[in-house]
Amino acid sequence: MGQISSIKWQVPTWTLVAVGLLLNIVSALITNFYIDDLTRQSNDINQRQQSNEKLIQLIWQQVETVERKREHTLVILNAAEMMQSALPEEIAAQLQHDIGYWLPDTPLDLNIEKVPALMEALDGVQASQREKINDLYLENQVFIDENAEKMKAISRLRNLALFLQVLGLAFVLARDLNWKEDRAR
Repeated sequence: MGQISSIKWQVPTWTLVAVGLLLNIVSALITNFYIDDLTRQSNDINQRQQSNEKLIQLIWQQVETVERKREHTLVILNAAEMMQSALPEEIAAQLQHDIGYWLPDTPLDLNIEKVPALMEALDGVQASQREKINDLYLENQVFIDENAEKMKAISRLRNLALFLQVLGLAFVLARDLNWKEDRAR
């Protein structure tokens, strides 16, 4: 019968070290370019989301302010009606100024008969403000979804970069193992 020869396949040590260094360089490039860029994008999304949150709070305060103006106006008009007298000019001017800020295009006639129209106009202002809040809230939901995707991508790239670093280190350490094998022979 024929003799079985064993052929030992051996990769040169310098090749393993070069591959190991190359993997570490690729890992560093992934970290410096892709992960850092995704992190910057995620931070931008977070800032826009926080800006929207602040804007929502401000708009909600405006809705509450309009409600207080409404109540204040009703109390004053009711008091004038109960006293069966017209509003003093100074009070009427101040009310018109306060409400005029919210209803700049609406002519204001402050008397008890015009209250339903005034309340309807103020309802429109509040509805408009609430619509802005809803739009900002929905925009924030989109930002949350975008940010979650960015964070998943960052996590995957970090895992890949870590894997490449460990693999590269293993190849570099193969040089030391090969050197010890060569000395043992």
